[in-house]
Amino acid sequence: MIFVKKVIFIFIFIFGFTMQAQNNDAEMEKILQERRTYNQAYDDAEGFRIQFFNGLSESQARVAQSKFVAIFPEIPVYLSYAQPEWKVQAGNFKVKLDAHRTLERIRKEFPGALILKTKIKI
Repeated sequence: MIFVKKVIFIFIFIFGFTMQAQNNDAEMEKILQERRTYNQAYDDAEGFRIQFFNGLSESQARVAQSKFVAIFPEIPVYLSYAQPEWKVQAGNFKVKLDAHRTLERIRKEFPGALILKTKIKI
């Protein structure tokens, strides 16, 4: 009789955890779906980019952009103009630590590069 009670207790114990895990999976999937919907509606977020050129000359900005793309083809590059300056920035980093790791590589070619907090593409 004690053996049967122990087996029933173990069965209920394991079955209870299985039910709870299934509920947690359903809740997690709901949260992930909400996050996906949000991300589709908003394609940018707060993050970090590395700025490696800032100057008055568009031609110098384009040269810096071309040089960067040749050296780091895997990192996206953004050329922008805000009167009176041209800026060339790279990357879409959600975490500043990732930006710092990449900055170390970039500074070998562009010593004046720095990290800026800005909107990034998701």
